[in-house]
Amino acid sequence: MRRVILVVAILLAAYAGYPYLTLYWLDRALLTDDQKALEQLVDFPRVQADLKGEVQDQVLGKAHEIAEKRPILGTFGQALTRLFAPDLVDSAVDRMVTPEAVLDNPTVVEHRRRDESFADFFTYAFFAGPTRFTFDLKDPEKPDSPTLTAIMELTGFRWRVVGIDLPPLESLLSKVP
Repeated sequence: MRRVILVVAILLAAYAGYPYLTLYWLDRALLTDDQKALEQLVDFPRVQADLKGEVQDQVLGKAHEIAEKRPILGTFGQALTRLFAPDLVDSAVDRMVTPEAVLDNPTVVEHRRRDESFADFFTYAFFAGPTRFTFDLKDPEKPDSPTLTAIMELTGFRWRVVGIDLPPLESLLSKVP
């Protein structure tokens, strides 16, 4: 009976620690410029699809909000937004959310140059369900920077990043220099 309890305890500890180990591997992949490891840890097509939908919804929602405030110009702007936004958002996400783009990001390159972990970017990391794990990221050098929430799911026997929840676009755009 003790052996069964010991085995169950070891399996539970391994299960609970595995997503944190995945975060460590993600950190190492970024710092060692390991594209293959990054592709195994991040489901890029799924993250792209998630971001495309999220950004398009936010852009179209903002256009609708403006259309309600300024009926004539807002309606025209909303029509243009509905016409052009999906293609522009898709194109931007396709360019920016790739293993190459992530590894070439100036912040990643600077951390790699200094061999400095991204651990200080993590503000929260915990289970959101039995097969779902979320972690929040925030630039520690900019206290007013927005928080991004990344989602990992247990697929098969490995944890992978499958989505990113963005803060409202206004908070992202207001921080652009």
